[in-house]
Amino acid sequence: MERLIDNALRFGGLMEISQPHQVERYNTALEGLGLPRTKCTSFSIDATGFSPEVAEDLGNRQYLDPNGVNRRFIILSPSQGELPVVSINFSSTTEIVKEFFRRNAEALQLLTLKDAVYGEIENSTYRVDDLDDVLSIKQVEFKLSTVNALLDKAGQLQELIERFHREEDAWMDDDLLDEMLGLGKICGDVRHNKLVPRHRQFEQRSFWTRHFDGIYVLHEENGETVVIGGDHVSDIARKPDRCISFSETEDVYRYLWQTGRLEPFNPDWLASSRILENRMDYYVRHAVTHLEPERNLITLDNMWISNWVRNHLDDIAHDGAFNFLSRVRKVADSGGRFDIDDVPADHRFLAVRAKPGHADSALVNRLISEYIPFDFVTRFIVNKERFYKDYPDYPDAYRDYIVHIITSSFFPDKESFWRRMFE
Repeated sequence: MERLIDNALRFGGLMEISQPHQVERYNTALEGLGLPRTKCTSFSIDATGFSPEVAEDLGNRQYLDPNGVNRRFIILSPSQGELPVVSINFSSTTEIVKEFFRRNAEALQLLTLKDAVYGEIENSTYRVDDLDDVLSIKQVEFKLSTVNALLDKAGQLQELIERFHREEDAWMDDDLLDEMLGLGKICGDVRHNKLVPRHRQFEQRSFWTRHFDGIYVLHEENGETVVIGGDHVSDIARKPDRCISFSETEDVYRYLWQTGRLEPFNPDWLASSRILENRMDYYVRHAVTHLEPERNLITLDNMWISNWVRNHLDDIAHDGAFNFLSRVRKVADSGGRFDIDDVPADHRFLAVRAKPGHADSALVNRLISEYIPFDFVTRFIVNKERFYKDYPDYPDAYRDYIVHIITSSFFPDKESFWRRMFE
């Protein structure tokens, strides 16, 4: 994993914390969460305040997510809202955390001028023992505290203001007025400065979770719940409304299509994104690695690849994926029509994406990537947990190639790449 860290493919884009007052606030927040202080004097954090350096110092990778549920957080700056969330156990965590920052931007700006905010994202369960514990999560709430009790004092001041307006003779209560004045000097005018974050509850929509070897939970408007996972998915607890195994590719595809989560076959997108060409190249080089693990893939030009394909047609034709990609590419380039339902379900996911704009589009693109193991670029972008799980098993030369492709094709303009692929 050091190669990934050195090239910012893991723990990249984090915020450096090195100012003594920031480190002290972070340590006080750790103590507030019942954790030991860190000896680190400089470290980096993600949107939730997770630090790989602190995790190593504490000897605990899950120090902010002890049971894989109810993620804890430490906020030192509102700028954390622009950072990634690493080491997640629920895909929805990233969306919820960013929404919390966006909707409480002013309050977090004011609070972090003098304080640090910490707490946990609570839901209806504190530990996942069976599928019921996952399916019961419908809503989460940010439980907040501050290092110097600024949030508590702001809440006290709000209560005193409400009491002042409610009680007829409150203006004669010197103790009440003195207490309000003292808190006002600390908190300012809470009637106008929006010091207290007001948006703390968020719906837990469809999501992927690391629990049970990685399952997808999708909710329908009619109240139906569908769980997609490994072959064990129908046995792990009481049956939800429907369970589909990853191996039932036809059923997975049909479900996504019938619920409007897949975009119809789109030759314009296939042509403009160049995803077919890329996947053909990734597929061939993956096949090369399988036969020649030591081969340096970075130096192989198109002529070498073409010659290798001609000489190894039997090796790359065994599952039909390469032939399918070649066929669809010709159709996309010519603007012709193609009935994707006429091909095996295992191949359809090679040429489709989630319907852009759908509430579950990010989740569905993550699910699609489960069926395209050789497209490591897509997996890195939409399914990092699976990417990191697979990466250690690759030959060293293949890892070099992966890092080279991602840093040269995706990193230079991430936003443009994302729009071309998924929007």
